[in-house]
Amino acid sequence: MDQKLQHVVMPLTAADHTWLAHHLHGPDSQLFLDSWLCVSATEIWVEWSRKAWREEDPPERFATGRVSLRDVMPIDFMPVREAALSPVISAATVKPYHKRLCALLEAERVHQMMSRAAYEMEREVPGEILAVADRIWFGEKRPFQTAREAWRYLEDELERWEKELEAERSDLARSILGIRPGDIVTSQSRGRLLRLWVIGTSLYPSDGHVTFIVQGIRFRTDGTLGKLHETLTLSFKDEGKGRQDRQS
Repeated sequence: MDQKLQHVVMPLTAADHTWLAHHLHGPDSQLFLDSWLCVSATEIWVEWSRKAWREEDPPERFATGRVSLRDVMPIDFMPVREAALSPVISAATVKPYHKRLCALLEAERVHQMMSRAAYEMEREVPGEILAVADRIWFGEKRPFQTAREAWRYLEDELERWEKELEAERSDLARSILGIRPGDIVTSQSRGRLLRLWVIGTSLYPSDGHVTFIVQGIRFRTDGTLGKLHETLTLSFKDEGKGRQDRQS
């Protein structure tokens, strides 16, 4: 579901009907009865509640067994979402995500700084020299070896950070563009109309500019899904940022 809900609910009225019904309470029962049709992404069922006139009689809620949606409707043949994307993303589209983009940009800068420091540490002093220095100068304490192991741990953390950053890039791109894997998008690319079945998204922010990447499988000219993978590049440029830079 687009809103990532577990399921949606619709109240049932006396005019609604079911294929089979068993009356648990007669019309003359002094009860308040309500029922709801519940639909999730894969299942459908009915829930109902019973509340008596008497306050000392506690309310009760019941539910039927769940039935697969595929058993009652052809959901496999329902059309997927299709969206047209402009090669240039508007400021209004990006504005609600400005703080999140800034946070991502700052996190990438920190990651880049730490990666460079770790690389320089690895390159400057070979492991053999550290091992000899530790053994001759410090004996069993081995401070250089301890420092090197700490850097190796940091390298593992940097790899994990990179995966987290890429996941954030992908999720943020989906949020801004309003698409997700499995959607169909159309846009102009290098002077031609490109229609893709989306398999992945990403973005790369910088000061005043964001490049969006949409990976997908290209549709053929006859409308059928082909086998060629294609990358669609979209961009956003903060004109206000550019004017500030020129004035300064």
